[in-house]
Amino acid sequence: MDANKPEVVDVADAVLAAAHRHPDRPALAAGSESWTYAELALHARRVEQCLRDRGVRAGDVVAVQGRRNPRVVAALLGVLLADAAYLALGENVPAARLRHMLAEAAPRAVLAEESADQELFGRGGPGGPAVVTHGEARGHEPAPERSHEWHITPAERGSLPAYLVYTSGTTGVPKGVVIARRSLAVHRRAVHALFELAPEDRVLQVSSLAFDVAAEEIWPALAAGALVDILPTGLGDVSYDRLARIVHERGITVCNLPASYFSGWAAHLDESDTALPTLRLVVTGSEELPVEAARGWCSAGRPRLVHAYGVSEATITSVACEVTPDLTAGERVPIGAPLPGVRTAVVDERDTPVLVGAEGQLLIGGPGVALGYLGTDPLPEDRFLQGTLAGAGQGPWYRTGDRVREEHGLLHFLGRVDDQLKVNGVRVEPGEIAAVLAAQPAVTDAKVFRIGETLVGCVCTPHPVDRAYREAVTGRLRAVLPPAMVPAEILGWDAFPLTEGGKVDVRALRAAATARLDGGTAPAGAPDVRTVLRRLWQDVLGVPEVGADSDFFALGGGSLSAARLSSALLRETGVAVKLRTVFAHPRFDDYLQQVELASDQQA
Repeated sequence: MDANKPEVVDVADAVLAAAHRHPDRPALAAGSESWTYAELALHARRVEQCLRDRGVRAGDVVAVQGRRNPRVVAALLGVLLADAAYLALGENVPAARLRHMLAEAAPRAVLAEESADQELFGRGGPGGPAVVTHGEARGHEPAPERSHEWHITPAERGSLPAYLVYTSGTTGVPKGVVIARRSLAVHRRAVHALFELAPEDRVLQVSSLAFDVAAEEIWPALAAGALVDILPTGLGDVSYDRLARIVHERGITVCNLPASYFSGWAAHLDESDTALPTLRLVVTGSEELPVEAARGWCSAGRPRLVHAYGVSEATITSVACEVTPDLTAGERVPIGAPLPGVRTAVVDERDTPVLVGAEGQLLIGGPGVALGYLGTDPLPEDRFLQGTLAGAGQGPWYRTGDRVREEHGLLHFLGRVDDQLKVNGVRVEPGEIAAVLAAQPAVTDAKVFRIGETLVGCVCTPHPVDRAYREAVTGRLRAVLPPAMVPAEILGWDAFPLTEGGKVDVRALRAAATARLDGGTAPAGAPDVRTVLRRLWQDVLGVPEVGADSDFFALGGGSLSAARLSSALLRETGVAVKLRTVFAHPRFDDYLQQVELASDQQA
C-alpha cells in the first residue's frame, strides 16, 4: 500500500483494533500497575464520552495534564477517539509557560489530576475550558464504538489535528506545532515496520508526554498489540545502572533513548559487563550520535541499533537507518534514508536541489509535514516552502535548518545552517569539531562552543582532563583539522547536564564552561565551596539548616530534587557531579568531599 493514500488507518482505530484482537493481553504498565487492552479501550471510551458531554467536537483541542501513568495514556487515546487533538502538558511546567500554551492553544477542555491547581487552567473564567479530573472521566459511561461524528469522511478526519506539541522558539517564546491525524497514522505505520514491532514486545516509554517522541513510543506499540511499559520519572533522574536494571527486570525488548544518554549508557554497559538478554532494539536520536558510542555498541555484538532523525514539524522520525559496523568507520554516523511516505531534498541558498554528494540544507516533504504553527502565521516562509522543487515534487516542504549531504543513498548530518562560527576570520563548523572530539578514546560525547573569542571543546569522559590529556587530544586534532578549528581550550566532564527528556542541556553546559574559563570553579577545599553547597541543599530541599551530618533523603530529598541539585551545582560552580553521587553519599560532608574531588579532576 502506498503511504500517501488516504486509506491509511487512523491511530485510534488501529489501537482499538488491537484491543479487539487480544483484549486480555497487557497493554500498559507502570511499576506494579498493569492495564489490559480491554481496560485501556474501556477507559478511553469513557474519556471520549466525557469530553463529548462537555461540548468537545471534532478538531477541538483538549489539554491533558498529569504524571506519566496508564490513566493519562488512556486519556490521550480518549481524546483521539473524540476526534479531538491532544496537548500533553507534561509535568513540572513553569506557570508562565503553561499560561502561554493554554492561551494560544485555547483548549475546549482540560483533563487534569485531582491535585492540580485548576485555577491555572482558567476554570471559572469567561470562555475558559471545561476542567475535568481524570477521576471524573473514569466515572462516565463509555461511548459506543465507532462513535465518530457522522458527517466527517475519512479524508476529512485525516486532515484534523491529532496533537499539538510545543518546541523552543528562536525568540524564546515556545511555538505550538500542529500535527494532522493522517501524518500521525503514516508515521505510525512506517515506525511499526522499521522497529518490526510484534505483540510479544515490551516497549519502554521514557520520554515526557509533552515531547513528541512519546507518541512514537506509544502509538506504534499499542497498534501492534505490544505492551508499553511507562517509566514514571524523567530519564534525567535515571542512572545508567538503574536503566539497565529496569530493562533486565521488566523484560524490555525495545527502548528509545536520546543519543547523549545512549552513549553514556553504552559505556556503562561495557564497563560493568552487563548483559541484557531480552533487549532486541535500541532506537537513538534527537541529537547527533557519537560515532565512538555506535562503534563500541556494534563491536560488542549488542542488539540492533537504529539511528533516527526527525523534527517536530515533520512528525517525529522522518529519516533513519540501522547502524552496522561499516557505517561507523567514518567520523560520523549517517542519519539514514527517508521512511516510507517521506520525501527529502537537499537544497542550496536559492532552494535549488544540489548534486548528490554536495552540501545543502535538508528539506522534508510528504504527508508528515505539520499543518503549521499556532498563531497568526501558521506557515512562515522561512520555515515552510509551499512551491514545487525541481525534480523533488510539490510542497509543502519543511526547512529543517540542518546541513546534510547524501552519500550512497544515506543522508549525513553536517551541522546547523545557522550554527557556523567565525574564529579569527575563518568559518568554523562546531559540529564537525565535536564529531572529531567524540571519536577520541574514552570520550562518550562532545560539544563545541565559542565563548568570547575562544573556541572551547567540552568532552564527556571518565579520564581526568589534565594538561597531558589536553596536549594529547590537541595533537590528534591538529592532525585532522585546520588550525582555526582546533579548540584553544578543552574542558572535561564526568557527565554532561541533561534536560528532563534526557538530552544534553546545552545552555547549562555552556554556562558551566563559561564559569570555568572565568575562574568560576572554586578551588577544592576552599571555604566557599561548603557555603555554596549548603545553600544549594537548603534551596533544593526547602530546609532552614543543613549540618555536616545532614542526610539528603532524611531531609525530604528524592530523585527530582537530586536532579535539581546536580543542575544547580553545575550552573553555579561549573562542577559536574553525577546524579547518582548523592544516592551513594547522602551525608552532607561526604557529598561535599565528592564535589571537591570532581572539582580537582575537572580543573
